[in-house]
Amino acid sequence: MHRQVSARIEDLARLSRIQLRQLWRQELGRAPPRTFGRDVLALGIAYAWQERAQGGLRARIAKELDRLSTQLLQDKLTPSPLPRRTPALRTGTVLIREWQGITHHVTVTADGFVWNDRPYPSLTGVARAITGTRWNGPRFFGLREPDKSRRAA
Repeated sequence: MHRQVSARIEDLARLSRIQLRQLWRQELGRAPPRTFGRDVLALGIAYAWQERAQGGLRARIAKELDRLSTQLLQDKLTPSPLPRRTPALRTGTVLIREWQGITHHVTVTADGFVWNDRPYPSLTGVARAITGTRWNGPRFFGLREPDKSRRAA
């Protein structure tokens, strides 16, 4: 499936601007903006094909992009709630952290995390088990920047 899409994308380079505009209408169901040149038309068509083959953006990300673009277009880009400080982790992701000369592997599961064949509901619990002290789990695994406000003085 991915090879077919890649081959079709390569073929876009051989099409004229007029052909690309027609293909845009066919693939996206609307006329492209008049100002779009060949490169932008080809990029838009390629993105649409890839999105169909591999899936598009997650709903949460698409919603946030829509919100930001609306604010930007209305020139109302004001401070909004801060995005999550810790990135969302997909099931199956393996986090690796070296601590006191030992490399630790933590696997993200649907219910939490697994370290040393033992389940944990949070990264903070894993960090505490590894270090024996209180740690912010996302910070321990490098998923968050240290809190700079606490470093004053």
